[in-house]
Amino acid sequence: MLFRRCNFFKTSFLTLTLCCFSSLASSADVNSETVAQDSQHKRPKIGLVLSGGGARGFAHIGVLKVLEENNVPIDYVVGTSMGSIIGGLYAIGLNPEEIENGVNGIAWDKVFNDFANRDYKSFRRKQDDFDFFNLQRVGITDDGLQIRPGLIDGQQIELALDRLAHPGFHIEDFDKFKIPYRAIATDLETGNPFIIKNGNLAKAMRASMSIPGALPPITIGDTLLIDGGIANNIPIDIVRDMGADIVIVVDVSAPLADKENLKSGIDVTGQLTTILTRRIADIQIKTLKENDVLIVPGAKEISSSDFEEYAELIKSGEIAALEKLESIKKLSLAQEDYSSYITGLTSIVIKEPIIDFIEINNKTPLRDDVMRIRIHQKLGEPLDIPQLEKDLSYIYGLDYSGSVVYSLEQRDGKTGLIVYVRDRKWAHSYLQFGLSIESALEVQSITNFHASYNKNNLNDLAGELRAVATVGSESQISAEIYQPLNSELDFYVSVKGGIETNIVPTLIDQKILSIQRFNRHFITFSTGKIFNQTTSLSLGLRYNDGKITSVTGPSLDKNTNFIESYYYLKLTHDTLDNTSFPNSGFFSNASLSVNRESLGADLDYEQLRFQIGGAGTFGRYTIFSRAVIDTILDEFAVEDLQANVLFFRGGFLELSGTVRNELFGQHFGLIETAFYRRLGDISLLPMYTGFSLEVGNAWLESSDINSENLRIAGSLFVGAETFLGPIYIAIGATDKGETAFYFNIGKSFLEN
Repeated sequence: MLFRRCNFFKTSFLTLTLCCFSSLASSADVNSETVAQDSQHKRPKIGLVLSGGGARGFAHIGVLKVLEENNVPIDYVVGTSMGSIIGGLYAIGLNPEEIENGVNGIAWDKVFNDFANRDYKSFRRKQDDFDFFNLQRVGITDDGLQIRPGLIDGQQIELALDRLAHPGFHIEDFDKFKIPYRAIATDLETGNPFIIKNGNLAKAMRASMSIPGALPPITIGDTLLIDGGIANNIPIDIVRDMGADIVIVVDVSAPLADKENLKSGIDVTGQLTTILTRRIADIQIKTLKENDVLIVPGAKEISSSDFEEYAELIKSGEIAALEKLESIKKLSLAQEDYSSYITGLTSIVIKEPIIDFIEINNKTPLRDDVMRIRIHQKLGEPLDIPQLEKDLSYIYGLDYSGSVVYSLEQRDGKTGLIVYVRDRKWAHSYLQFGLSIESALEVQSITNFHASYNKNNLNDLAGELRAVATVGSESQISAEIYQPLNSELDFYVSVKGGIETNIVPTLIDQKILSIQRFNRHFITFSTGKIFNQTTSLSLGLRYNDGKITSVTGPSLDKNTNFIESYYYLKLTHDTLDNTSFPNSGFFSNASLSVNRESLGADLDYEQLRFQIGGAGTFGRYTIFSRAVIDTILDEFAVEDLQANVLFFRGGFLELSGTVRNELFGQHFGLIETAFYRRLGDISLLPMYTGFSLEVGNAWLESSDINSENLRIAGSLFVGAETFLGPIYIAIGATDKGETAFYFNIGKSFLEN
């Protein structure tokens, strides 16, 4: 019994001992884990500050590559302007390579043009390009006249930001990003920094980079915001307030220019802006401590507007970071610890969200279904960004909104696509002005000043009123009501009336013998169908009550009064990227006009007009060609002709060497090819030089049409796209010995 009791106590003692050791071991493991956690907790928090600097901000990507390669953990990100874009993308969880790929996928040469692709304009607005009006508008509101808030609305920029930032749209609290993030803008009312810490990421970026004068301010809440670089381009204080113990600063600010490079008012203005920005930045930099890291990428020869040089700028960021490698390595973690850091970060990126519902947030006068019918995103399928960008561009091309952007929201576990169509409050009604000059020096000069009033919110179905007045050589006044009939806006009716005049010279030996003025009081009713914003088929009825008056010299026609009354069919196709200096696309225009005495006309006759042209570009070189045919189908005998029936043609690029409307006949034909080269890379003032070759003529009778009666002509020209419209300086000559020096403003390569 005693033996059994001894065994029992022995067994119990061993069991108790093992339990104690087990408990101690377990306690040791817990303490070890706690020590590791305490060690991680005590790791200094690192904040990353990315400054603004326009295109120079691409260097931030190169710096991020070096930081990741050296296992540097980032706990907070604060960015200004371009830094807010790169920083925001990194904060939601995109790695430097993904950010670089996103940047590479943007056409930076077009992103600062609201209509980077003219195809997106409504057909109605495309036709405006053939008029004399420049793009700048003066809005009319209850508060009086208003000018555009910026040089551009920023539509293309906002779409680019939406494309980059959409993987993080579903998170509005920037503290819940993979890395807590702040964007810095400037309160336009006070000039103080404005810290953006929630909302739509793309909108935050857009506010932070809203360059004064170039882009309209962005409103967040009740605050009007512009570029953050003005108030705090290097926001070190903000990242410290977030909790950063150590700060890595990347300063890509544009360097101050040397006095030798301050040659113009623009240079001086840019220098003053840089000085103001630099002073605040330098104050921030002086707060850096011993363990902080300042990285200043080079590439000083690349300006803040050289967005196409992103590859070189990214490389400059890598080089600058490697120069600070010793300081960077002090912040590195061991691979195991860095992996634990990465694993501990919350993943929020949704790269291919499935769209469960679509919502239109429409602030324009147009009906919601006008917008909705243009969105082709399918429910239950991944977000189709290329198609969505096209859809939004077409909505913007209707010319009713300040911008059209999108966001993603999660509601009850479902992802929604929210399309924001922002109102253009400053220009529901607007004025436009223009100047057109067609001058064949020492022979003829036609100068006209133009103004138009547009009210494009007559109703919620895009009804529009336009009134036009012209003062000068060819005065006119007209008014039109244009009314689409359905949500697609592709069926329409129009009524237009007014007075128009045209100048026709008579020349002998290149000296003007007489000048006649053709005056027409007119009214037109038309209806039509638009196809894919590129093609229009219209049917109309027009009545002209006309009179020919002599400005100088003898009268051209004994019949000074005439009446034209005809119905017409017109087909127009237009995919040109530009009407001033086309680089690509195709244009054609065919019309048949049938005058009938039964409608009130003086004569029965039919006119057929046809024009076709297109352009192709190879590098800097463009070839543009066109053919024109005008003809009266059943021609009149010469003795029965009335002057108002004839076609009047001629001038620059229409048998250069002649003057405008010098050539006349019942038939006209032209084949033309122009070659031109773009000079330099100034996007705001594209300049070209080139030459043209032209063959054709005007003929009174069809029997005169033969190779012996053809004129061969050509021109040499320089030109530019300006805020006044296209400007050309040219010299032209024909094989008949005619020459002319031209100075033209407002005339495009084509006529509508």
